[in-house]
Amino acid sequence: MRRAVVSQQIALLLLLALAGVLQGCPMILMGVGATGGVAGTTYAKGELEQVHAAPYNTVWDATLHALRTMNVALSEMQKDQISAKAVGAESDGTSVTVTVLPVTRDTTSVRVRVGTFGDRPASERIQGEIAVVLKGVT
Repeated sequence: MRRAVVSQQIALLLLLALAGVLQGCPMILMGVGATGGVAGTTYAKGELEQVHAAPYNTVWDATLHALRTMNVALSEMQKDQISAKAVGAESDGTSVTVTVLPVTRDTTSVRVRVGTFGDRPASERIQGEIAVVLKGVT
């Protein structure tokens, strides 16, 4: 009996995942957890969004530090109370755009686009470096 219930649950999960993929909906990965300072990750339309468990100003500073550490030459930086944006290029000339948005007082969204159409592995490396910097700060 238990085996039948588990099989039904697996089938339901696969059906839900398939429905999301067929509709083009982004999959939200919540498995990282708060221990890594990350609340969730989404990749859609060439942009990787990750919510970090840290205040807006702290995440902005960590973002700039991470980009400099990764040798991204920044050409534009804008910041106000509701959003921040850094634009630059990697050493090979590939464009990098990072947008930082406060979600709550203690959580902040970071959106990364590498290249014109997006490069998920490169975006993940940048998000990972931001998380490393934040881990050292918090």
